[in-house]
Amino acid sequence: MKLMSQSPLHEAEYYDVLDEENKVILCRLCPIECTLLVGEIGKCSSRINLEGKMYSLTYGYTDMKIDMIEKQHVFHFHPNSRAQTFSTYNCNLDCDYCVMPDKIGVDPAQTSAKKLAPDQAAMFGMASGSKVMAFGEAEPLISFEWVRDTAILAQQRNLKVLLRTNAYFNEEPVKEILEYVDAVIIDIKSVTDTGYQQKCHAGTFKEIKKIIKLIYEEEKLLELNFVIHGALENTEGQTRELAEWIKEELSVSVPLHLDRLLPAHRLKEVQPTTTELLEKCYQIAKDVGLEFVYLNNVPDHEASHTYCPKCGELLIYRGASATEVRRISLQGNCNKCETKLNIVFK
Repeated sequence: MKLMSQSPLHEAEYYDVLDEENKVILCRLCPIECTLLVGEIGKCSSRINLEGKMYSLTYGYTDMKIDMIEKQHVFHFHPNSRAQTFSTYNCNLDCDYCVMPDKIGVDPAQTSAKKLAPDQAAMFGMASGSKVMAFGEAEPLISFEWVRDTAILAQQRNLKVLLRTNAYFNEEPVKEILEYVDAVIIDIKSVTDTGYQQKCHAGTFKEIKKIIKLIYEEEKLLELNFVIHGALENTEGQTRELAEWIKEELSVSVPLHLDRLLPAHRLKEVQPTTTELLEKCYQIAKDVGLEFVYLNNVPDHEASHTYCPKCGELLIYRGASATEVRRISLQGNCNKCETKLNIVFK
């Protein structure tokens, strides 16, 4: 990969100098913890050792768009609101079913990406009229410094901040960025360390569970996304295991999205997840006791809607083209039985 040369690089954080004489450094952003000699780039293709200092290759590089927030598989945070979404580049995982492989392992300076300073990104967020600024697609925490710097300015401008991540990061940087984040959606790839190693070629569920619990304990609005497919060994048994872990270690009110796998990247030849399998997994998660379970990428399915877990009232309707908030107050209560719900409007 060519080093970008159009503008000065931004010095990265979360690294240690292991050998001052030979200028060897250790990246501490994620559990991979790459040891880098001078000129070497980390596994994420985003952090480089230049003369004993680590620099970000992705700081400020982004694509942006305005979407309804549900596009990020977020159903309980400002439903039916617009989000100014920033899509960063590169990732510390290499998933076989990645839906945007053209954004992984690249130098964004050689792409069509815009390069925005944090104040420029915050300005776009304000000008869009959106309530929420979202960082998602690829892996935003690989651009940790830029996402944090932008999130700080977004909150100063009274924008809400949403982060979509794979959660395979060390606790210290996650704790820092959570100070400037209001909601998090986590894409869970497997419920086993072997599944991560075989299908994403890095990562462990053990480490990711620590970060999920940290986010939950910090009282951020948290939603979880889990891709269902036999090729990933994510089917009924794994859904039950995940649902039971959520019930025991988090709360039955944490939303779980079960996602249909669509052919992509190295799994272009597989068939999409069947509706039958998704519905079986949905019922398993509900039987375990989870209050909010959703099916994604299944248009106009009744499991796309939000129902009151106490009285069963239809609260939020999600069709293929529109979302309707129906029987729920701005305080997040069911209008019929007044049950307090894990849904944020303010």
